[in-house]
Formats: sequence, structure tokens, C-alpha cells
Amino acid sequence: MTTESVFTGLKVLDVASFIAAPAAATMLSDFGADVIKIEPPGAGDPQRMLSSVPPSPRAQANYGWHLANRNKRGMVIDLKSPAAVGVLKRLVQWADVVITNFPHGTREKLHLGYEEIAGWNPRVV
Repeated sequence: MTTESVFTGLKVLDVASFIAAPAAATMLSDFGADVIKIEPPGAGDPQRMLSSVPPSPRAQANYGWHLANRNKRGMVIDLKSPAAVGVLKRLVQWADVVITNFPHGTREKLHLGYEEIAGWNPRVV
């Protein structure tokens, strides 16, 4: 009997925020994928702040954040910095899947447009 999960060995780059896209990456991680979550410097992913916004109940832990980002490794990268392009390119070359939910214009400004990403890694989904 094997203990490997269905997505063991799958490498996912999560460059997304707010619920749906990060949740998709979480589901992949639940089934064995290696997921790296990218967050901006400072306060991090804006979803981290949702637990402090009513009607969220007061709690010592940010359960919504933990629920949507369990099983992930994290990195802080300022995607607006020209120096980040090299790091992002290496991560995309490592990945099998890139998940983002930024609007199209923002994707291109942050070097996350499909054409650029596919140029770095033609097999990426």
C-alpha cells in the first residue's frame, strides 16, 4: 500500500489573494502538492486582515487565514520591484502550476501574464 497522495510531486506557485484562488491551491496541497504562497512585504496578503473585520467573531487565531493557507510554504516578494523578476522567474521555472487571480492588467505589470510565464516555463499550467 502506498502512502503517496494523488498530487505528490506537483509543484504549485500560489500568487493569489482572497478565498477562491488560494483555496484551490490549498486543495492541491491537501492532496500532496508542494505549494509556495507568495505574499507582498509589510502586512502580507490582505486576506490576513479579514478576521479583524466584523462580523468575524473575535478569536486569538485567524482561522480563515489558516483554513485557506494550510499546508503551504510562504515567501515574501515585492512583485512591484524590478529585482523580484529574477526570483519570480526561478519560481515559475520550478512550478508545474501557477495560480493567480489578479486582473489582467495587474498580471502583466507584475510579470504574471500567461505569455511571459509560458515563456519562462512552457509546460506550466
